[in-house]
Amino acid sequence: MKKPFDEKALPLEVRKQYKENKKALTNILAYLEEHDQDVGLENVQLALFISYIEIECALEVYVDDVGSTLQKVRARLEQFPDSPQAVTYLKELEKLEKAEKRRRNRLDKLMAMDFDSLDLRDKKDVAYELSDSKNAKHRALGARYFLKLYQQTNDLHLFCNYATTLYQSGSKIEALKEFERIEEMFKTEVYPNKCFVMNSIYESRMDFYKHDRLEFRKHWDAAKADPYLQESTFHFPGYLGYITDFAEISLEFGYMDMFDELVDLMKQERLPFPPKVKAYYEG
Repeated sequence: MKKPFDEKALPLEVRKQYKENKKALTNILAYLEEHDQDVGLENVQLALFISYIEIECALEVYVDDVGSTLQKVRARLEQFPDSPQAVTYLKELEKLEKAEKRRRNRLDKLMAMDFDSLDLRDKKDVAYELSDSKNAKHRALGARYFLKLYQQTNDLHLFCNYATTLYQSGSKIEALKEFERIEEMFKTEVYPNKCFVMNSIYESRMDFYKHDRLEFRKHWDAAKADPYLQESTFHFPGYLGYITDFAEISLEFGYMDMFDELVDLMKQERLPFPPKVKAYYEG
């Protein structure tokens, strides 16, 4: 959605947080929740700002947060009936609410049905919906459905979704084994997004071994030498959260070449320095 607020009218500290975290809105949401900015709202601009951040995070991170977030935002903005900006945003919100209600009603009906009885399009929609949930059990079910879909279609993309969703659901050791299967399949099967998948696999491996100094380095070096990633037009790691996480870990492990590269990426992506990195430069 278009930004509905006037950035200059925000409280100074909130403005600072927004400036530093425009590419990491979840950081701003965490700040707002920690400082309870929703209590005693000073002005409509702050209300619009908080609402915008909450909606963007709900749409981008966990789909099962969208409905409750929209209700929360509506209740907040209805406190400003005399503000043209709030009224305009409420009209935009109404469109989102209608779309979300249609989407939710359809998916609720589908998920109440036997998965095997659905047509292929509906099966995919259910699997993607579950994989985007914040609930680990839902993600695990989504992973199983992606595996079923792969067995039905032999579409390698669905197997890749299965493996990555499996890791996100918490079944990490099992997912690491499936990553190896993907690498073997990539040697013989045509797939247009091998670099994107391999980027995700190496990120997951480094995340899994973030407490093991040698293994963490091993998978970084493997990613740098991977032929698919060398052909890629985007950087590794691709997920912004891993750039900051891995920077702190590489600093802790003393891998300064890795650390310098990740800091350069943070600057390039205009990401805020995490606490340990910030302390390193201020110390």
